[in-house]
Amino acid sequence: MPKRWSLLAALTLALVGILSCARAPLKDRTGAMRRSSPPELRDDLPIPALLDAVDAQIRFLEKDPSSRGFVFGDRSLTKAEYLAGLRRFERLGREKGADPGEFFRSVREEFEFFEVYGQKEWGDVFITSYFEPRIPGSERPTARLTQPLYGMPDDMISLDLGLWGERFAGTRKLRGRLDGKALIPYYSREQIDAGAALKGRKLELCWVDPIDAFFLQIQGSGTVELPDGKLLRLNYAEKNGQPYESISKYLRGVIPPEQMNLHTIEAYLRKLPREEMQRILNLNPSYVFFKPLEESALTYLGVPATDGRTIATDAGFFPKGALAFLSFEKPRFTAPGELVPAGGEPVARFVLDQDIGGDIRGPGRVDLFWGRGMEAKLYAGAMKNRGRLYYLVPKTP
Repeated sequence: MPKRWSLLAALTLALVGILSCARAPLKDRTGAMRRSSPPELRDDLPIPALLDAVDAQIRFLEKDPSSRGFVFGDRSLTKAEYLAGLRRFERLGREKGADPGEFFRSVREEFEFFEVYGQKEWGDVFITSYFEPRIPGSERPTARLTQPLYGMPDDMISLDLGLWGERFAGTRKLRGRLDGKALIPYYSREQIDAGAALKGRKLELCWVDPIDAFFLQIQGSGTVELPDGKLLRLNYAEKNGQPYESISKYLRGVIPPEQMNLHTIEAYLRKLPREEMQRILNLNPSYVFFKPLEESALTYLGVPATDGRTIATDAGFFPKGALAFLSFEKPRFTAPGELVPAGGEPVARFVLDQDIGGDIRGPGRVDLFWGRGMEAKLYAGAMKNRGRLYYLVPKTP
């Protein structure tokens, strides 16, 4: 066989091998998880805070007017049925939480565990983390605080193609604006920040540092500290509908992959001239608009996020409001000022699926809410580890 054909045959066989190892895409949520034997249960966070979070979830679902069901692989539960399971879990925790071993044994006896389809294999997920930033701001622009945070524009149109027929079912909602009689995509980050497309429309909520603004949009909510001591709490209101692009993939030539995280990206951006920094930020055309809140930021479900307990997943595969169990490696820092963790510490805990994320897509992605403030930023900014995710389903009485 000629050498060129031998090479072609080898490449073809390699490609076949790669494709045979690739996971088949899921068609619907019924294939997103399956029954599994219970994992070894433990929890590295205080149990009372977990039970308070479960209680808040119960009270929200009780008042929620929707009749959403809960689908776990081949099991489907009504909201009332799953609420009964959450109440059972909380009751077990209140009665036996002082003895974790007894509590975990009771949970294994009364609940089934469903492992998720995963990214590489059943149960396997890639975990990142988010937090609620606390950043300085001003009610008017200053020499350093030059970037406005905007409220939602009134000329942005939301288009749900699903209303036009079943052939569009599952298509993401589009956001656009009218140009004459034509509906065109809404302004990109470059058009808004560099082109001042929204200037003069009285949409500015406050002014902050441009890099702080960028990462606040990625987190989706946060608190701005104004000079007079006033706190401006901002929550996600809407996004411009442009695709989310992680700027990390454009920085692989300057930051080694094993060191790439929020901290190293921010440090690199802050060393750049303003024009070059803005050019890199513009590579992510997605843009988030905010609304002021009286309380801490809310999740997609409408309940406050719980430190270390709230997770964001793809709502197309996993039920919002469900109780789950997550095991992973927590970043470990050994010295003050470290931008890259020295290693990891194995942990596991019960979590609540309450949120979504712009970059959290598919049956193998999880975003864990770490908390609020600088310590939360330290850990959340470095979190990019694999883990295992299971959902808890009450056994049939």
